[in-house]
Amino acid sequence: MTVGRRSWNVEAAGRHEGEIELRTYGNGHYLGRFILTPGPGPGPVPPLQARLVAVSPADQAGAALASAGPVRNG
Repeated sequence: MTVGRRSWNVEAAGRHEGEIELRTYGNGHYLGRFILTPGPGPGPVPPLQARLVAVSPADQAGAALASAGPVRNG
């Protein structure tokens, strides 16, 4: 995970307290983002498998939007 411009090792440093932004890309273009807001308190770090599952919708949305082609106005 990256916080600002620095790497954040959740296994060593624990869960980040602020919002987490998952950016969505398709064909090398930024298409949007998902914002994850953690619950209150320090809480446990979810296992790696659960974190990978949480990222899947962003990957799928990027692939779907990239294959849809450009949006036409009017």
